[in-house]
Parts: sequence; structure tokens; C-alpha cells
Amino acid sequence: MKTLLPTSTAGSLPKPAWLAQPETLWSPWKLQDEELAEGKRDALRVSLHDQQRAGIDIVSDGEQTRQHFVTTFIEHLSGVDFEQREIVKIRDRYDASVPSVVGPVAREKPVFVEDAKFLRQQTDQPIKWALPGPMTMVDTLYDGQEP
Repeated sequence: MKTLLPTSTAGSLPKPAWLAQPETLWSPWKLQDEELAEGKRDALRVSLHDQQRAGIDIVSDGEQTRQHFVTTFIEHLSGVDFEQREIVKIRDRYDASVPSVVGPVAREKPVFVEDAKFLRQQTDQPIKWALPGPMTMVDTLYDGQEP
């Protein structure tokens, strides 16, 4: 019998304290290089296990491999400079230091494919992958260029 209303999570799940400072926006990673890659995979496994133990029907990566929901995607775009940062108000809620648009913005290669493949290898359950939409990305960039 199919589940009438399958359960899932919304948003990111807390990262383990050994990977990044919990409940801290843009928390720096505590590991580097291959240790960081393995730490992210371990955190994804832990997050998946927690969801399965809780009886979640459609599981996610818990955003364990991302430092931030939006900027981790933006880091993979051309035309954006993280060294040239500006302070902007995000949706009239808080000020944030964001990267600047310095040229045409393009996604030249897939961003989360390998992480999604890894999640798929860990479970036969339905999975979902959250991606920032265009409005969210625009809100998280500074574009002082002339049109």
C-alpha cells in the first residue's frame, strides 16, 4: 500500500560538531582536503540514518556536504567573485556579506551530481535534493554592474 502523505524534511539538518560549528551561518569546515570529503560523506550517512530511524519516507542529504544552502551552489558559477564581497540585506531580514557579480553568470558543469549519487548509493528509499532557486541566488549576490 502506498503512503497517503509521505513524510520528508524541509531545510538543512544540523551538521555534526566535528564537521562544522552547529547552528552557525556559514560556519567554516573543521576539516580539510580528503578528511573534509570523508567527513562530509560520514555526516551525510549520519543524517540519513537519523531520518530513517525517525521513519522519514523521502530522505535527503540533510545538506551535510554544503557550507551554506545558497553559496555552495553559487561557488560553482562563473562570473561571481567571492573575494569582492558587499553587505546586502537579505529579504529585509538580516545583513549578509555576499559575493559580487563580475561578469556573465553561468553554470559550466554539474554542481551536486556526485553528492546525489553518493546519497542514492546509501538507500533504496525515494530521495530529494534541495536546490536554491533563481530568486534566492539573486538575493544572495551583489550585482553593481550596469545592465
